[in-house]
Amino acid sequence: MANKKRIELIDIAKAITIFLVIAGHTTGNLDTPMYRRVLYSFHMPLFFFLAGLSIKAKEVKGKQWLTFLKKNILALLVPYLIWALIYGPFSFDNIFKILYGSWERLSEVGTLTSLWYLSCFFLAKVLTQIAVNISFRFSKDKHNYIMFIITILFMIIGFVMPHPNKGLPFGLDIAFVASGFILLGIIFHRYILIFAQQKTSILLISFVLSLAIFMCTSVMRGDNLDLSLMCAGRYGNIFYFLVNSIFGSLTVITLSTIICRISRESSMPFSVDIITYIGEHTMGIFILH
Repeated sequence: MANKKRIELIDIAKAITIFLVIAGHTTGNLDTPMYRRVLYSFHMPLFFFLAGLSIKAKEVKGKQWLTFLKKNILALLVPYLIWALIYGPFSFDNIFKILYGSWERLSEVGTLTSLWYLSCFFLAKVLTQIAVNISFRFSKDKHNYIMFIITILFMIIGFVMPHPNKGLPFGLDIAFVASGFILLGIIFHRYILIFAQQKTSILLISFVLSLAIFMCTSVMRGDNLDLSLMCAGRYGNIFYFLVNSIFGSLTVITLSTIICRISRESSMPFSVDIITYIGEHTMGIFILH
């Protein structure tokens, strides 16, 4: 039962997030209405954080790396190549740009620029696994502490690494930042589950507070709120980017927890199967979108 609740919580959050991603894309890549700047201030970090919540940290050794790489190549890079080639005019120069894997190169090809997420996610998962392997060299009670230190290091590297006009292969600098959010998801997995068991009143208060702080650091800033394009390594004010990422994510997660709780314990219980189905298939929905 606890496992089912955990899956529902994460999947509801993923369903909300994929809706936010699609809503953010409806006005094109460079238009900057307020709602789009608000969405882009946190929705990609949330996606990576939720990916971390879904990962069970374990060490990968020797030949297990081949299995790990094969699994992620099939899940991420194969769809990336197929869709990039379908939507991009064929030429050897374009193939090189697609294999380069950055958002900027995909823009030059004229293919689906949103595919940057797949190539970057692949690299981020490799970096995440390296971090997990390092943490497993220490005692079990220190795993999270070591991963948190690596998280800070990865984010610093990602923020300070130069981002050339063509981007870096597979969005290397962005992958470091993304890996940091994935690691945070792994670290806080247990605490999120504990939080989900709190009283509904506490969940509601947490939702209101998270939303209020997020609104103050995003909407209330008005024209000072930059459009954060994680795909291009453009974060605007890094402090506000991190604050918005944290409290925007907390808002969605607490909302998901409340929906999950009400669906089961209200006077009129209802099914969340449709929502969780969407959450379970966000990658497919992303590709079709």
